[in-house]
Amino acid sequence: MLRWFVNHWNNYPCVRQFDEEDCGAACLATVAKAHGITLSQGLIRDAVGTTSNGTTLLGLRRGAEQLGFTARAARAPERFLDALQEVPLPLICHWDGQHWVVLHRLVDDEVLIADPAVGLRRLSRERFLQHWNDGVVLLLEPDPARRPDTSEAPSHALAVLLRYVVPFRRLLFQALLLNVVVGLMSLGLPLLMQLLTDDVLVRGDQRMLVSLCLGLMLLFGFRSLIGQLQGHLVGYFGQKLQLQMVMHYGRQLLLLPLRYFETHRSGEAVSRIGDIEHVNSLIGSVVLGLPSQFCIALISLLFMWAYSPQLTLAALVGYSVVIACSLVFLPALKAASQELLVRSADNQGFLVELFRGASVLKTSDAFAQAWQEYQSNFGRMSHLAWRELRLQLTESTLTGALGSVITVALLWYGSSFVIARELSIGQLLAFNGFGANVLGLLASLSGITQELLLADVVIRRMSDVLERKAEAFGSGSGCDVAIPADASIRCEAITYNHPGRRPLLQDLSLMIPGGLTSALVGESGCGKSTLSKILAGIYPPDHGTLHYGPFNSQDLSLDCLRAQVVLVPQESIIFNRSIFDNFTFAHPGVSFERVVEACQLSLADDFIRQLPDGYRTVLGEFGANLSGGQRQRLAIARALISNPPVLILDEATSALDPVLESRLMETLLEQRKGRTTVLISHRPSVIIRADWIIYLEQGKVLAQNTPRLLRDHAPVSPFLQVA
Repeated sequence: MLRWFVNHWNNYPCVRQFDEEDCGAACLATVAKAHGITLSQGLIRDAVGTTSNGTTLLGLRRGAEQLGFTARAARAPERFLDALQEVPLPLICHWDGQHWVVLHRLVDDEVLIADPAVGLRRLSRERFLQHWNDGVVLLLEPDPARRPDTSEAPSHALAVLLRYVVPFRRLLFQALLLNVVVGLMSLGLPLLMQLLTDDVLVRGDQRMLVSLCLGLMLLFGFRSLIGQLQGHLVGYFGQKLQLQMVMHYGRQLLLLPLRYFETHRSGEAVSRIGDIEHVNSLIGSVVLGLPSQFCIALISLLFMWAYSPQLTLAALVGYSVVIACSLVFLPALKAASQELLVRSADNQGFLVELFRGASVLKTSDAFAQAWQEYQSNFGRMSHLAWRELRLQLTESTLTGALGSVITVALLWYGSSFVIARELSIGQLLAFNGFGANVLGLLASLSGITQELLLADVVIRRMSDVLERKAEAFGSGSGCDVAIPADASIRCEAITYNHPGRRPLLQDLSLMIPGGLTSALVGESGCGKSTLSKILAGIYPPDHGTLHYGPFNSQDLSLDCLRAQVVLVPQESIIFNRSIFDNFTFAHPGVSFERVVEACQLSLADDFIRQLPDGYRTVLGEFGANLSGGQRQRLAIARALISNPPVLILDEATSALDPVLESRLMETLLEQRKGRTTVLISHRPSVIIRADWIIYLEQGKVLAQNTPRLLRDHAPVSPFLQVA
């Protein structure tokens, strides 16, 4: 049985997850790979609707169908394992109630699964059933007729890295040239050792000894000087390359749609920027060191062959053993590196959540649970780091020991050639020196391979961002027009759903009259906030059209749309900078007078004047040193800076007391007369101020009219009853 699994292990793929919540997407990628289809995890994640909470069975089924599979979900009985020959394999199983794995095969009561968090695993039937406790499976079969054109060949880490290297090819060539010079100079040492032994020590030539030692000192001094210059170039090249990768990744990250940020934990995306530093260590090794070392090793082998073909063949056999030993450790090292990076990203996200949720920890007495999770998370990461270190130490110790044994064996075997007078003592020492160059290459290859495996994991994690479609900005993405201040907004058959969930808006059609104040009302979860994001151009609708006055939203650039249709959400984000800089962040050319005017309209000027530094007061992270109501007033003022034709307030005054809210709404709506304003609120005191009310229920418009005519309408009337 063990021999069967060893022989067939590599025939079963296992795609590892990027992050903790990516197990579902990784399982679908594994099934696709088993059928010869290559899909990126980023593409799958979008299709199945993975969020920070993971992937649902509904999302997996719909995503698989979208990507060209026939998918069927079922709850199977325990005897299902006895009938696996009758169902398509591989299939996806729900694991421990919160994880997904791929079942590849069952042979003699042993189950082979692909766990995206661990790798390939062989479990007994009893242990498998313990984890597969709910019997949920997803049966998948490829359907070529439904497959979209989404297959793509994976990019290897070295190929991706070389694309970044090309712009610095001149600097790279200079560093590479110096590297080769340093390497070639090291070739002279074995030849000088041969000369020292055979022509100086044996003959007792004192004069030649002095000349030779002076030559060696000059050689070492010149090599150190060249090495210093080479190290400077390599370091400079590595920093430039790392900066380019960070900039490219950061720009792509900022251009991604809002949905990416809503479905990912902040710590994970940020940790990948830190992971780029791992690539920097690869630069000097692979791009610069490896070519010169390979060249030196090849020349060394030629010298060794010239000294003794028999001794060289024996050395090659020994070197092959060293290479085989290194290759044995590669799969385990790659798995350990990837698992450690995933755990590190999860822990960073956990720390961000702890920091942002400090008030909850203090008010709910959750310290004990938080501390327990903290110890558990970082304890697991420490265990993974130690496991990776043990593997590296074991691999380096074994290869080092083999290298030493091979060196001694070659000296012993070579001594027989010296005794037989087929080689001189100096030639044997030179042969040993050239052999050390080859062993140096093999030792470097071992380290480089580990770095390359780590870089491959880092770049594949980065590809989750780099391979996604960014939002289109600029003049090429659409027309730049001025939306009229009194433009009405018309939605026609709008449909929208978050991937992996049931439709939220279904065939929604409505009219928001221009130049007036309208209110969107309805129970929580009916789609009001989602509709507001569609109106503001943040969510693209799945189907339907949206018009602002005479303009179709599809014809407008995102820059144009978002500058003139401004959304103020309930959660007001204030950046860690001064109050005035928070306004210039979004409006670089705004004057101080305009900022003050906007703050007066939102009643933010009242509390700003009381701060020690006024508008120059530096706010804490996310405006932590302000109250919720103060942050909301600043957010409204920030939206009023450009006096947009369309302003949407989504529960933007929910943190204000009734008196202050009433003053703010009165001032704001007076200033907004003749412009389109949309209010989303549960407070009747706010809703009653609207000229037009639209009532939503389960993603559909059930009523829309003036407050007076809807006052007696049963579903709407509770929202209009002012106490």
